[in-house]
Amino acid sequence: MLKNKTSLTQGEGVALKESRQAEKKSFPKVWAVGGGKGGVGKSIISTLLAFWLTRMDKRTILVDTDLGGANLHTLMGIKSPPRTLNDFITRKFASLEDICIATEIENLRLISGAGEILSLANPKFAQKVKIIQNIFRLPADHVVLDLGAGTSFNALDFFLVAHQKIAVLTPQPTSIQNAYAFVRNAVYRRLSQLSSREPSLRALVETAMNPKNELRVRTIKELFQAIADADGTDMVEALKREIERIQPAMITNMTKDTHDKNAGRIIQLVAQKYLMIHPTDLGGIVYDKQIDRMVSEMVPLTKLDQSSEAFACVYEIATKLL
Repeated sequence: MLKNKTSLTQGEGVALKESRQAEKKSFPKVWAVGGGKGGVGKSIISTLLAFWLTRMDKRTILVDTDLGGANLHTLMGIKSPPRTLNDFITRKFASLEDICIATEIENLRLISGAGEILSLANPKFAQKVKIIQNIFRLPADHVVLDLGAGTSFNALDFFLVAHQKIAVLTPQPTSIQNAYAFVRNAVYRRLSQLSSREPSLRALVETAMNPKNELRVRTIKELFQAIADADGTDMVEALKREIERIQPAMITNMTKDTHDKNAGRIIQLVAQKYLMIHPTDLGGIVYDKQIDRMVSEMVPLTKLDQSSEAFACVYEIATKLL
């Protein structure tokens, strides 16, 4: 029988403690915007969400956590950030607040990623924990994390510690598959963290992560049954409580008709059935030619015409999330 059924490494425990304390004290609420592969508009949505939060008189900090290819500053009209996450990691500055950059938007500051430092694309575990801990200490009402593309451990770990977890997709079938894979990997990443000190449990989780595993475990329910057979129902109940905290919110970007907006609903239903979590479907953001043109021409989103229908869609989503 396992003594500590949901044991975490020290760093993971500290990061999650910071997150849960932030819900009770005057720490910022952290939003994480992730998804599958690049090109779905995560950075644009992160930026527009941050815009609307400031419009609601919320002190907001936008953080580019893409540590290998940061480009959020270009959307904000900042060509060469004077300070980046690399300056914090290399201890040139003592806190994340010290590297915040003012933007054209009142109450909105930016922390630029470290795209110019290739080594930070895969930071050491201690460096990542240091960033996470300091995010929850930022003097702001809200902190919006723009995650890197894909399902790297970096993206998943930032996603998992956030209070508000947002997954972005587009209506295309491949994007729906990628977004579901992102959510699935987040669930298994959390289970892997929880089992890090229990070799037998971790072996089961790692086996189940392979869709073609020899145990023929296809769903989280089947995985939990295998764990119950090995270690009892107490273990399963503890794991269930942890993954139920994930609850991602799905946003379908660049929709062109009513049918397109159902993409998030598809993931919601599949995740409930196979992952035993309960995502929310926040609906869609319409395709906006103006935004597409601005990104192509590297015109900062601070110049966006605020009559934009997409901008209005993001406002509706922001109010739902608040």
